[in-house]
Amino acid sequence: MRYRCVWCQSTQVARTVVARERLFGMEGEFEYAECAQCGSLQLLQPPEDLGRYYPPQYDAYSNLPETYYRGVLGVLRAWRDRTVATGRGLLGRLVLLLHPQQDPRVRSVRLLRLSPDARVLDVGCGSGLLLLILHRVGFRHVEGIDPYFPSEHPLGGRIPVYRRTLQQHVDAQPLPYDALMYHHVLEHVAAPEAELTLARRLLQRGGQVLVRLPLAGSYHWQQYGVDWFQLDAPRHLHIPSVQGMQALATRCGYRIEHIGFDALPLHLHASELYRRGILGSQHRPEMHTRQQWRHFARLTDELNRQGTADSGVFVLRL
Repeated sequence: MRYRCVWCQSTQVARTVVARERLFGMEGEFEYAECAQCGSLQLLQPPEDLGRYYPPQYDAYSNLPETYYRGVLGVLRAWRDRTVATGRGLLGRLVLLLHPQQDPRVRSVRLLRLSPDARVLDVGCGSGLLLLILHRVGFRHVEGIDPYFPSEHPLGGRIPVYRRTLQQHVDAQPLPYDALMYHHVLEHVAAPEAELTLARRLLQRGGQVLVRLPLAGSYHWQQYGVDWFQLDAPRHLHIPSVQGMQALATRCGYRIEHIGFDALPLHLHASELYRRGILGSQHRPEMHTRQQWRHFARLTDELNRQGTADSGVFVLRL
């Protein structure tokens, strides 16, 4: 078949690799091409029945527990999440000194420097967990779209979430947004260029798009190959390198304002277990010792600082 990189448009292939589905142990082999120009990865023949690789237990549709913000612990979480998302709040800073763990989705929102009245759309919002957090910490106009959202009712009784594709949402003609967010969504989209081009129609002039996604060309890809946790065949159709993402964003008419890295120690843990043939390994933390987890944490911090980690954060401005 004829190949063209969806990220940089090159027609040259450096190599192909064959991967298997590792998260649930489903059958099938899936061939990926690595672009000779930008190093991005691309699934050559996506399965026709791709939907069955998203079973009900798929993590994107996990729910925020109803008790998450209840009681004293809930108050502490709210202080922490508000500080992580906005950079404001003395009490939240004190909580972070004691419990420094931060959700990278929430932390990345701070890059947008949004006011509480900003209109924000989370594209591919899954269960809406992030929307609940953002609304709780003070963002009053957050919405989500996801064609597989499990309910037709407002999230938490007050946050609009629409069971729609991006095209269907554009056709509904909502008010313009200050920011759109793609948290590990774009790699699942069949046509990333068409997606980001269409997203422009929903933005205010000067609006922003936050994109978080796995990165080819990273330490993790080079170290683990087809055992890399974030290859996630066949759900991840296209995985860019930093160069590939830059090329696509520029071609779609965006200015790149920020490039960062937010990999988690989990990615090393799961990749190591995939290499040993252990499936579903992200839910098995006991398979590595505390000392090994500390090593994964130190190495991940180093890779994020060096810009060679396997998760990227891009802020694009119209």
